[in-house]
Amino acid sequence: MNGGRIFCYNEAGHGIPEKGRNMRKRFLKAIAPAAAVLAIISCITVNIYFPEAEVRKTAEEIVNDVRGGEKKEEIKDTSFSFFPKLYAQQETEVTTPKIRALKEAMKARLDQLVPHFAAGRIGEANNGFLQTLNEEGLSLQDRAVFRKLVKDENQDRTDLYAEVAKALDIAQNQVERVQKIFAELWINSARTGWMVQNADGAWVKK
Repeated sequence: MNGGRIFCYNEAGHGIPEKGRNMRKRFLKAIAPAAAVLAIISCITVNIYFPEAEVRKTAEEIVNDVRGGEKKEEIKDTSFSFFPKLYAQQETEVTTPKIRALKEAMKARLDQLVPHFAAGRIGEANNGFLQTLNEEGLSLQDRAVFRKLVKDENQDRTDLYAEVAKALDIAQNQVERVQKIFAELWINSARTGWMVQNADGAWVKK
């Protein structure tokens, strides 16, 4: 009888008292809720908030400013009220001194880039940057100038995306999402005849 105790045997043949087996079951049952809560917290941590509407609004204003797009006329409310309309005339543009400096640099560079867009030497890629497609018709000296133009533009865009993310309190690992929104808007603002890259990677003339 072995002292009146009941033994269970595992696959290895080692005896485990039934009392101990029951205690282990109770322990596992007790920690199950804690494990479930931990799993939920982990999911919440991974699901980082991304203010897509704010990013898109900011990107639209920046792209329109750089590319010279038309801005919507401000509608003035002439009605009289004793109470200030706090919801009206709100500033929507997210800006910092660095963002303003980057915009000015890109605006000043645009006139130099336009002939290369028109010639099909560069295009708007679907990742938010310019891509060189060819260097046809350029002398060695002109090629050096052209390459520097593209390099400087892409560096400014890199800095711009990071600065917009910073201004909107977006984590650095989410900058690529900011970049994708800008890419869509750069492509949409491209002029007729410019080369743009589709989502599938194909290059087409707009």
